[in-house]
Amino acid sequence: MSEPQPTGVSGPTTAARFAAGATLVAVAAMAANVLAYGLRLGGNWLLDTDENGALGALIALLTVSSVLQVGTQTVAAVRTAKGDSDPERLVTIGVRLSLASSAVLLAASPVLVAVLHLPSLWPAVALAAAVGPLNAIGIHMGLLQGSERFGRLAVVTAVAAVGRSGGGLIGLLIGRSAFWTLLGVAVGGALALVAAYVLSRPVRRASGAGAPRIAEVLGACSAMLAMLALVNADLLLARAVLPAEVSGEYAVGAILSNAAYWAPQVVAVVALPRLAQGQRRALVVGALVVGTTGLIGVLATLVAGDLAVSVAGKGDYAGLADEAWLFAAAGAGWALVNLFLTARIAAGSRWVAAPLWGAALVEALGVLAWRPYSLTHTATVALLTAAGSVVVALLLTRSRTGAAPRVPVRAAGVSTG
Repeated sequence: MSEPQPTGVSGPTTAARFAAGATLVAVAAMAANVLAYGLRLGGNWLLDTDENGALGALIALLTVSSVLQVGTQTVAAVRTAKGDSDPERLVTIGVRLSLASSAVLLAASPVLVAVLHLPSLWPAVALAAAVGPLNAIGIHMGLLQGSERFGRLAVVTAVAAVGRSGGGLIGLLIGRSAFWTLLGVAVGGALALVAAYVLSRPVRRASGAGAPRIAEVLGACSAMLAMLALVNADLLLARAVLPAEVSGEYAVGAILSNAAYWAPQVVAVVALPRLAQGQRRALVVGALVVGTTGLIGVLATLVAGDLAVSVAGKGDYAGLADEAWLFAAAGAGWALVNLFLTARIAAGSRWVAAPLWGAALVEALGVLAWRPYSLTHTATVALLTAAGSVVVALLLTRSRTGAAPRVPVRAAGVSTG
């Protein structure tokens, strides 16, 4: 893998290397999503209803618990891009927080057994063992992201996905149970952590001073958790207020919303180092790319709503085709909010999660107040909330980044390796 080249060195332009790195990360992220879907599909095929229900609940809890990975990655990327932190101290903080996340889940294991109706204590213990390594990978991904080593970041992203979902599939095939599946995730995650540690070695050699406070990391984690909750709030509300059959249709529409949200995530990943350096152009270009991607998705659902719905879910959901664009538009809005959220974190803003939790409350009140309850009403409230959140996020981002000092760009160019 290539190392960053100084400015002026012959070879691919910085823009070309930046695009190549973004492509690699995008492909790795797409592969990770496919593997995650494959793990859930494997549970559907190989487990009985009760065991598969337990596995689904545990995987959902694993996803929420792994938000620490995203938070630590973001903080490490910002600190690395600004050059104001010691990489080894960042790794130490990541290890401590990941061990703490495992310890919390281990202590809560008896409660999880009772609440989730698990067959024994062991699946909850395996979940606790799996969370730690996956969260610890976040620091190494952040070091590579902040130093713009996108090639290595893509490899670590793929390795982490193979460790998590691939390890889970191997465990599922061996033991045909939730416990063996989570045990496979734990083993695969540990092996992936070793690979991430090796691949981040060039960045860890760099000198630095200082380290982020725990509150800084937890603040970023809180923001990412709020974003995750906000994107899925309408699905939970639909389940609560709509008839079971209609909420099932809404779940299919929510797949379109999530696809529109996740599709341009790579933009925030590759833009974060430049945003941390105070380059406003990165935000403008990123917003144009994310917005254009969202617009294409909305137009596609308007023109081919039947096709989009048939791809999103099997069964007869033809009646959902006319509302498909509402879901795509809401997802596109959340993608823009996520980009602006990333920019605020990069600029050192505080309380970045508060507006997101506020938006979730507004959305809940809107859905509950608009009667009669219907799929269209719920989707419309979600879209209006997303649109309003884009405006608020843009205003907050402009007020913060406008006053942010510009950090000189490093002499090294972008590396795809």
